[in-house]
Amino acid sequence: MYYATAKEMEQLDKLAVQSGLEIRQMMELAGWHMVSLFEVLRISKLSSVVVVVGRGNKGGDGLAATRHLANRGQDVTVVLLSEDISANSRHHLNLLKKMRVPVMMYERNKHKAKTMIENSAILIDALIGYHLAGAPRGLFKEVIELTKSVSGKKIISYDLPSGIDATTGKCWYPCIQADATLSLALPKRAFKVKKTKVACGKIFLADIGIPNFLYDRIRKGSRPHFGYPLECMRLK
Repeated sequence: MYYATAKEMEQLDKLAVQSGLEIRQMMELAGWHMVSLFEVLRISKLSSVVVVVGRGNKGGDGLAATRHLANRGQDVTVVLLSEDISANSRHHLNLLKKMRVPVMMYERNKHKAKTMIENSAILIDALIGYHLAGAPRGLFKEVIELTKSVSGKKIISYDLPSGIDATTGKCWYPCIQADATLSLALPKRAFKVKKTKVACGKIFLADIGIPNFLYDRIRKGSRPHFGYPLECMRLK
């Protein structure tokens, strides 16, 4: 199995877009796979869910997941760290608003947002993706530290836990400690680091529709076997 660096993931995303696959389509599939992961992990529809959302594409994945989980009948709330999000993420956010799914700005109502995070049964980490450059700062640091201060909840990270360098596997402070990670397209090189694997919990790999031949542009034969609906990766 091939493990990609952050630069290789960025290249793969660009190749997909250049070939006609839209970012919002990949977000849609990433969101749909979260429902599959809930089924695999046997998470009850009665479990309350909070999705913490950052600025980048990982945030868009979380927003798409929120819609699919709401359609599943899940009690789900979005905590948004910034209004400065991409057009693709905003597309998914606008759909949530039409559905009247609760969305709150963390900075405007910290007390309520913190209470929601603390009281949730499931927390989905859609904060920082593979573009992380150094330790989380500002509101991102604050929310990650909050997740580390509470117990009794299951944390699921998109792609890799926020605070981890996708290439080196360095766990910056603070760093999300996930129970499960839903990684997208290719496993990250960070997963080969023992300490990082512990922070990721069980790692699942999801197909987000990138054409087969594009994986060969990254490394010949690098396209992984995707379990359907999802299966836990057996890391060496």
